[in-house]
Amino acid sequence: KRDFRRLWITRINAVIRERGVSYSYSRLIHDLYKRQLLLNRKILAQIAILNRNCLYMISNEIIKEVDWKESTRII
Repeated sequence: KRDFRRLWITRINAVIRERGVSYSYSRLIHDLYKRQLLLNRKILAQIAILNRNCLYMISNEIIKEVDWKESTRII
């Protein structure tokens, strides 16, 4: 189990860091939980391998939503 979890995390982190240098796996998982999206590491790793554009779209939507909420709190 541990080995698979480590593999999933590595795959997700590699794909996420390809696109955005400042965005990491841990921030993605944190933002997923904040938005209450129920995607586990296994599913995210499969999406990362089979359809990177889909994972990019998911991460971009999460980033936009989190950034928008943080900017409205300041006002």
